[in-house]
Amino acid sequence: MSAGTNSYRVGGWCFLIYRNPSWPNNTPLQNAAQTVCHPYGTLAVAVTYKMLYELSYGSIWGAATDTILPLTRNISYPTPYQGAGLGGIGWYWSVLMPNGGYATFPAIMSNIPWGPGGANPSEPNNQLGNEKIASVVKNYGVCDAQATYSIPSYGARAMGVICQFAPLTWNYSQRGHGLMANSTFIVEQKTVKFKPECILKCHQSVFCISLAFNPTTNDCQIYAVSPEDPRFAGSVIADNAYDLYIRDGMEY
Repeated sequence: MSAGTNSYRVGGWCFLIYRNPSWPNNTPLQNAAQTVCHPYGTLAVAVTYKMLYELSYGSIWGAATDTILPLTRNISYPTPYQGAGLGGIGWYWSVLMPNGGYATFPAIMSNIPWGPGGANPSEPNNQLGNEKIASVVKNYGVCDAQATYSIPSYGARAMGVICQFAPLTWNYSQRGHGLMANSTFIVEQKTVKFKPECILKCHQSVFCISLAFNPTTNDCQIYAVSPEDPRFAGSVIADNAYDLYIRDGMEY
């Protein structure tokens, strides 16, 4: 649980890249990659911009050049489904959990360090056919990709898998009062029995960074963004009925 070679630690999460040297080029694909980190972790989500940026440009890579994310585009959306101002249409996280179920959440596109695209429009650009998944490319950022990851334009890629682990306990400190006005930031909202249950919901989610809890009504809202992140602070509504808690050690 310490940051070092091939790993990155932030906010209680530890991200570790793994590459089996026996894997052929351009494998594992998304379905196979989803199970590599089980039973103690999941395929990495890294929901803040800083976390995904560090995974893209940090020193974790070793011999790997690419790794697939549990990020998918719903191809039922009409074209254009990508490009400037439209890249968020249909993209969502779908993470296979060790219990066999999937945790899903619509992607917050501004939290993804999309690659520059080279001669093409910036990612996601769908320039090479039906690119309906996403991957992290070393020193490039996040890009859309074909699920087969094997077309000639990609070439021979040394795939790795970035695993996301969490400790059994972590600190969630109160940071004032209020709640998030934008409902798209809510991972889950539920009436709970008491505050520790609300914090546990956040801790068990691969998406949760902060939460708002009302000790009178026991309303619990867990969020995929932080009210301390300057890009989302404007969405906070001051409300003394709700206590805001943030996962300690986050980076934005």
